[in-house]
Amino acid sequence: MKEMNRREFLTLTGAAVVALSLAGCGAPSAPAAPTGKEAKVLEAINKYRGALPPLTLDSGLDPAMKIVVEIAKGDRKYEDSVEDLGNAIDGYIEVSAPIGIVFDHDTGYMMPVYAYSEDVEKMAQNLLNLADKNLKSPAITLVNIQTFEYNGTTFWVALTAKSKK
Repeated sequence: MKEMNRREFLTLTGAAVVALSLAGCGAPSAPAAPTGKEAKVLEAINKYRGALPPLTLDSGLDPAMKIVVEIAKGDRKYEDSVEDLGNAIDGYIEVSAPIGIVFDHDTGYMMPVYAYSEDVEKMAQNLLNLADKNLKSPAITLVNIQTFEYNGTTFWVALTAKSKK
């Protein structure tokens, strides 16, 4: 093997350092692990899904979820929000109808139905009782969850999507 002089050694070492530092530049970063109430709701949803692949939290749906929470609280009517929701979910494929709100025939507004609990099993059982089919679809991979206070109770709502465009 040929003996290297100092200049060749430094050149090769420098090239190796540059190559190693660039190696991770194109790698996608892993999504941040969810924390807090949304993490517990996500755990309940994935428990409800059973053997289906677990959903991943996606913050790109935050603008749509802001609108959904306003609808759930009665601050906006669903019918008046359809265009805004459509714009907010642009960039996603097969976004579900808001999960966790139902139409109240008495008021004409939507109202929240999924109360938040620290007990993951209880939240998963509540999903079983209400049979939310959107969450059982094997095609969906993404979810955005928001918790909020309404009339002294913490509720949660969600949107799911098959993927990003």
